[in-house]
Parts: sequence; structure tokens; C-alpha cells
Amino acid sequence: MRPVLLAAALLASLAAPAAAQGGPNAREAYVERRGLIEIDAQCRLLQPTVRDALAVSTAQARGTLLRAGWTNAQMHELEDTVVSAARRRACDDGRTAASIHTVSAIVAPWVNAGMMEFPGWERAWIARRTSEGWRLSQRIDAPAPAVFGVRQSEGAQRLTLAVPIARGGAAPASARLIMRDPERPRAEISLNQRVAIGLEAGAPPPSATLVAPSTRSIEHVEGGGSQAVFVFPDSAFATLTSLDPRESVEIELQTGRATQRLLIEVGDIDAARAFLTIRR
Repeated sequence: MRPVLLAAALLASLAAPAAAQGGPNAREAYVERRGLIEIDAQCRLLQPTVRDALAVSTAQARGTLLRAGWTNAQMHELEDTVVSAARRRACDDGRTAASIHTVSAIVAPWVNAGMMEFPGWERAWIARRTSEGWRLSQRIDAPAPAVFGVRQSEGAQRLTLAVPIARGGAAPASARLIMRDPERPRAEISLNQRVAIGLEAGAPPPSATLVAPSTRSIEHVEGGGSQAVFVFPDSAFATLTSLDPRESVEIELQTGRATQRLLIEVGDIDAARAFLTIRR
């Protein structure tokens, strides 16, 4: 049997209904890896790189479960159960050693990987270890093509939106990033809502939003084209990474008298960011 921190009977006793548990893989991954992180906090058994990679994998598993229908209360219950079991485990327990061996082999390739994809509900974050260009990016196709994320240029990393300009077309004049204020709670986004209306289900509620302005520049790109580039404040990125993986944020793109509304999926951006900080 694959070494895990808790028996299957413990998992079956959780409050989440069977239809909303998102399959056993994410649940088992969360249990094993969150438990190893807790054991390592007491026993210092993991190499720093392995611990970093485990934190990324744990965050991914959490996001997967939430998108599959788990509530925050159920996630807290699962975490409390896992942490309690881990704290009762002796540092020299053979099951722990076996788990460390298995998980280390799984996450070891992440340490030197140059790129990883972090799928969400409809969109994915791409994380790249690069000294220039997009380090975190999410591609938008509609209602306008664009790329949003963290771009590195001349040694600085900035939260950025890049919008191609059609030949002979007008460049967008401004962009505003609209997010839920993390200090203002919101009702949880159910799986049924996401199935019914997609990213719109996670849009920030009008009564609890923060608005980040941007600065604009026009860049020339290969092939003779150009793009409008909007840079948002660093504080906006901190807010973005603190939101629930099921949420969306909005970008209001103003072109003349027309306004286009782009939706960005929060997804596993925090896990993607953590991947880029794994010690190598």
C-alpha cells in the first residue's frame, strides 16, 4: 500500500459528500504532503528543496479540492485532522521515512524544471524561470486577446497586462484591475455556480472591491506589430495572491467610448508563484 499519513477510514469520515470530494488523488496528495510539512516542522527531516516543492504540491491539491466543490470549512476540518495526526507521529516512524522517499522522488524533477503549468477551472497559469519576459502568465482569448501576469523587464518584476493592437486599430487608453477586498468576506462560490456561469461566478462583488489603476506604454513586437502594455501597482499582486482559488478578478479595458471587461481566474497563482521560489 502506498504510504500515507492517514488511513482510508479517516478520509471516509470527513464531512465532504462523496460527489464533492474531487476524486481521491487530490485528497490523498493533500493529506500526505500537508502531513509531511507538519512533521518536518517538528523533526527537520526534509531537504529545503523538497519542503519547498511539497508546499507547491499541497497548494495545488487544496485548489483542486476547492474547485471540485469542497467548502472552506471542510478544508479546515481536513487540515486540522491531518495536522493532529502528524503531531502524534514519532520522528523515527518508518512510515514517515517511506513517505519522504516516495514524495521526494515525485517532486525532485520540479526543482530544476524551467516551466510548469498550473491548470485552473477554465484557465491556466504558466510559471517560467526566466530572467526576462513572462514569469507568471495567463492567456485570455475573449472578449479580447491579451496576456496577464508578472513580467520581468530590466531586472524588475511587474504585474502586467499586454494587449495586441490590430493594424490600423486604436490602442486601449486605460485599464483598471478590480478585485475583491480581502478584508471583506464573500459567500463561497459553489460548484453549481461555476458550472452554470463559469468565471463570472467568481467575479468580485460590487460592494467589496479594490480598484488598481495602471500606467500605459506602447511596445513594438516581432513582425512589425505593436501592443499596449499596462503595469499595475505591486500591492495589486499581493491582493491577487491572497484571494480564493475559485475567485476571478476583472480588468476594465477602455478604448475610446467602448469598455471591454476581461476576467482573470485566480486559480493556483499562489502555487505557481511558490514554484518560482523553490530553492535549487
